[in-house]
Amino acid sequence: MKWRAFGAALTAVVVVSGALAAGAQAADVPTPSTVEPSTSTQLSETPASTPAVTPSETPPTTMVDEPTPTPTPTPTPTVSAWSITMDQPATSWEDRPIVFTGKVNRPVVGMYITLWQRVPGAWVRRAATRTAEGGVYQLSYTAPTPGTWPFRTMIGVEEATAHAISPSRNVPIQDRRIVLNAPAAWYATLTGVSVTGRMTPAEPGKELALQGYLGSGKWGLLSIAKMDAKGNFRLRVPDDVPATRTVRVVTRYVSQSAMEYSGLARIVVKAVLNPKVYAVSASMVPYTYRSGCPVRPTQLRLIALNYWGFDRRVHRGELIVRDAAVRKMIAAWTTTFASRFPIRQMRRVDRFGGSDIKSMAADNTSAFNCRRVTGNPYALSPHSYGWAIDINTVENPYLAANGVWYPSNGLSYRNRGNVRPGMLFSGSTATKALANQGYFWGGRWRSPDYQHFQPR
Repeated sequence: MKWRAFGAALTAVVVVSGALAAGAQAADVPTPSTVEPSTSTQLSETPASTPAVTPSETPPTTMVDEPTPTPTPTPTPTVSAWSITMDQPATSWEDRPIVFTGKVNRPVVGMYITLWQRVPGAWVRRAATRTAEGGVYQLSYTAPTPGTWPFRTMIGVEEATAHAISPSRNVPIQDRRIVLNAPAAWYATLTGVSVTGRMTPAEPGKELALQGYLGSGKWGLLSIAKMDAKGNFRLRVPDDVPATRTVRVVTRYVSQSAMEYSGLARIVVKAVLNPKVYAVSASMVPYTYRSGCPVRPTQLRLIALNYWGFDRRVHRGELIVRDAAVRKMIAAWTTTFASRFPIRQMRRVDRFGGSDIKSMAADNTSAFNCRRVTGNPYALSPHSYGWAIDINTVENPYLAANGVWYPSNGLSYRNRGNVRPGMLFSGSTATKALANQGYFWGGRWRSPDYQHFQPR
C-alpha cells in the first residue's frame, strides 16, 4: 500500500509539472486546444499568465526604463527687441524744412533710418540718415503742399524688413503765401503807386520782388523791398509812364522749387496833369522876389504839375504864377500835356539863384521872376507880374534888344526850318493852348522871342 501510494503521488507530481509547462506555453502563444477537465481544475488555482514559483525561489528583479534627465541650460542675458521713437515735430510751413528727431533703443552708431510720409493710398519715403552717438538721429524734409500729414521713421528701407517702425506723428504744414491787397481801379502818374500786401509767415527783413508780365511766359523785375516784422510790404510800381501791368510778388534768394508767388494784380497807371496849387511865402522866392516888386508873395501861387520829358517819361514840375493866372495856366498845360509836348525841365528860377541867364542855359521852363528885361536893364520884365512864361529856352532862343541871342547854347536853334523836338511854332499845341487863354507868342515879334508868352 505504501508503494502504491508513493507511486500515485509521484505520478501526480509529473502531471502537475507537465500542466505547468503547458500553461506557460499557452500564455506565450495561445493556441486552441482541448483541455482535460482535471488539468483545467488545476489551472484555476493558479493564473495561467503567472509562472509557478516555488516558495524557496526569489522572484527575479524587474528592470524599468526611466527617462534620462535633461541638463538645465546656462541662463544667457535677455536682449530686448529693436524699437525707434520719433519726437513730435513743430508746426511748419510749406516750402520750409521740417526737422524730425528721435532715437533707437540701442546706442548704435550708423543705423540706417528712413523717413516716410503718408499720402493717399501709400507711405512714401522722403529722407534718410544714419544714427549718431547714443542712437539719436535727425532728418529734415521740405513739404511742398500744406495740410496735416502723418510721418514716421523706421530702421531700414522697407516696412517688411524693418527692424522697427516708430509710431506715426501728425505734422501740420501751414499754407505759406503772399497776399496782395486789392489795387484801385487806376492811379495817376507820379503819385507813388505801390503794391501792398502781407506774407505769412513773416520773415522780417526778407526781400521780395515785384515782377511785371512781359508776355510769352516771361516776367521782368520792377522793384525790390523788404517786409516788416509783421510780414507787411510795399513795392513801388514804376509810375512815370502810363501803363497797364499784370504784376506779382515773389520771394528772393530761394530755389525755384521753394519760391513763393502771390496772386496776380492788374495795375493801371494813367498819365494826367494832376495839378496841385499851393500858397507862396517869401521863403519860397528868396531870389526872385524883393521889396518893391509889383506883386507880393501872397499874390502868387505855386502850381505843381506833370509834364512829358524828352525821355518820353512823365516828370513833376513847378511854376510860380500870379494867383489870377492859375486857372488859365492849368487849362493850357492840360492840353499841352495831353499832346505829349516835351519839356526839358520845369523849376522855379530861385533854384538858379534868380538868374535868368542860368535858367535859360539850363533849358528851364519858368514863369515868375521879378527882374529887369534880359538885355535891357531899363525895362521891367513881364515875368515880374507872374503872368509871363518861358518854355524850353534852349530850343526856343531869344534875340535881346542888344542884338544878343540867349542862351548861348541855343544858337543852333535859330534855324527854325530844322524842326526838332521841343521847338515852338505858331501851330504847336502849346502855342495854340496859351493863345486860347489870351496869351501872345513872342515868336511873332520882329526880334523873336521864341520861348516867351505873355497876356495880350
